Amino acid sequence: MTYHFRKKTLVKTLVSFCIILLVIVLYIFFYPLSWKAEKDSFFIAVDKGDNLPVISQKLKSSGLGFNSSLLFLSSKLLGIDRKILPGRYDFQKGVTLSNLLRKFYKNETSSIDVTIPEGYNLYQIAGLLKKEIGLDSVLFVKTSLNDSLIHSLGLDTKSLEGYLFPNTYRLFWKMEPDKIIEMMVQEFKKIIDVTVPQQLKSLNLDLSKIVTLASLVESEAKIDEERPLISAVYYNRLKIGMPLQCDPTVIYALSGLNRPLTHEDLDIDSPYNTYKYPGLPPGPINNPGKASVLAALFPAKVNYLYFVAKGDGSHIFSVNLEEHNQAIAKIKRENKS
Repeated sequence: MTYHFRKKTLVKTLVSFCIILLVIVLYIFFYPLSWKAEKDSFFIAVDKGDNLPVISQKLKSSGLGFNSSLLFLSSKLLGIDRKILPGRYDFQKGVTLSNLLRKFYKNETSSIDVTIPEGYNLYQIAGLLKKEIGLDSVLFVKTSLNDSLIHSLGLDTKSLEGYLFPNTYRLFWKMEPDKIIEMMVQEFKKIIDVTVPQQLKSLNLDLSKIVTLASLVESEAKIDEERPLISAVYYNRLKIGMPLQCDPTVIYALSGLNRPLTHEDLDIDSPYNTYKYPGLPPGPINNPGKASVLAALFPAKVNYLYFVAKGDGSHIFSVNLEEHNQAIAKIKRENKS
């Protein structure tokens, strides 16, 4: 009796111990981790070469509390430490150690929706991508000027300025620049349908000139209905050899300004200075959206030669200098009143 009693007691003790151990394990792995982050979510960027101690420190610096040794041991036993890929990993309040291990084991990197605004130039896009997905902005610009890549995309140009179509893209942390560029150029090509070659022939312009003209329209227009009118003004000026006098081209030549242009600025000796040099500038000054590209392909049938901004996003269009000066005077009077 004593033997059996002791055996039953030992079994009960072992069972109790196993239950307690199981409860502890379940608690450790499935109870929400301490959360000290200011918001209910955060992300960390795992870079190439980051090991578990580095990743653990990034998690703790973001406000997540856990036992680093336990994470390290668990990752080692499961082989996770050799499988963590670079990328952005998002975490929500209530995350558990089990969640951490599963996310790293399955490489659940988060995609990032990045919106490229219409009218952004190459350098602005590079800066935005650096901010949003940690991309090397210098490398992005360099890749956009790569002859081999440009030719592989079927384009005859020295730079992809103008062909990086503004849109919302689903990207990943530190995604390869050439992959992003290919996505953007493919989106651009979608708006160049089968009717375009015939339209280019009727306009006596090639695609690069159309994109350049579209970039000027994009830089000036705020209202979609006015884009074909602004396009027509530039076409009409080109026909008679009149300088385009597009302020944004001068700003582009000056590498961007955050102040109004001065008379001295207009004297800059640059092929992008459309006050000094007639005709279109050497290339696009930004990346135009669909509406501006279509406006460049299908300008309005009007004889306007001038336009002036009213200050509310719209413009007054004129057929001659006298009307243009009257429009300027009218706007000045209205602004004073």
